[in-house]
Amino acid sequence: MAKTKIIGQMGLLQLAGVVLLLVIFPLGSWYYLRTGLDYRLQAMQELKDYGKMPAFALANYNDSLVTAERFAEGLVVGYFFSEPHENLYAGELARLHDQFDERDDIFFLAFAADTSEAARNRLEQFASANGLLDEEQNYYLRGTPEEIASLAEGCALPFGEKGMSLSDNSLLFFADSLMVRGFYDMREGESLKRLVKHITLNIPPKKDKELRFEREVEK
Repeated sequence: MAKTKIIGQMGLLQLAGVVLLLVIFPLGSWYYLRTGLDYRLQAMQELKDYGKMPAFALANYNDSLVTAERFAEGLVVGYFFSEPHENLYAGELARLHDQFDERDDIFFLAFAADTSEAARNRLEQFASANGLLDEEQNYYLRGTPEEIASLAEGCALPFGEKGMSLSDNSLLFFADSLMVRGFYDMREGESLKRLVKHITLNIPPKKDKELRFEREVEK
């Protein structure tokens, strides 16, 4: 009797194991895959095509000339520099840079409507004081007020809609392959979370340099 009972319990355990393996695990996997897919689809639907960033050739704070083509195959987080939100931008840029520091295809661009030597020095001090001198990712670009205003207009920055202006704004923009895809208010935590989500979901896969090298050797 006891032996039969034990055998019966073992049979139930085996049946439970089969159900777990064939039903529960696949359902769980499907749920998580579906949830991830829905999350990605929702995030991608939040992005729009607002227009391509206009071509530009602007001086960096270190006096090197930087053109839009430099960022044609990467992701850009841009900001039209305004003194009233300088400290806010410094903090958010530092957090974003720390989070994506290992990437060589994510760039942070700040545009200043001032070509003077004083503006150059101010941007260099801003970068130095906030530990943001990474010349591979961080750019502080200077142009005439007309050049910068035209660039902001070409990027479709919704300053008027937000009650902001070129000289007093807290809007970041996100561009993928120079296509402007979204705008984010640095004063709003949820808006910044959306930016991080959009960057993460649009990061291109890293190329396997070692694999390419091995293929070249085989040839």
